[in-house]
Amino acid sequence: MTITLTPNQERAIHDAIRAGVVRSVAEFIDTAIEALPRRDAGFDVEEARLAGARIRELRRGVRLDRGGLSIRALAHIGHKY
Repeated sequence: MTITLTPNQERAIHDAIRAGVVRSVAEFIDTAIEALPRRDAGFDVEEARLAGARIRELRRGVRLDRGGLSIRALAHIGHKY
């Protein structure tokens, strides 16, 4: 396969190699391909349900000690800084 790059694209690749982000043009291309969104990756309802359950478990028992202040009063205090 032959790929024609613009001068800016070629410069970006060489800059990434010089900066140590990647070691070669092939690694740059591999990294770029891995970053592409997958077309077959859809929304996994079960994975989302499990993530929600984990978040709820982490939050269990966590409460904000407002010291008797309302949320509005706390927000007002935050605006002072």
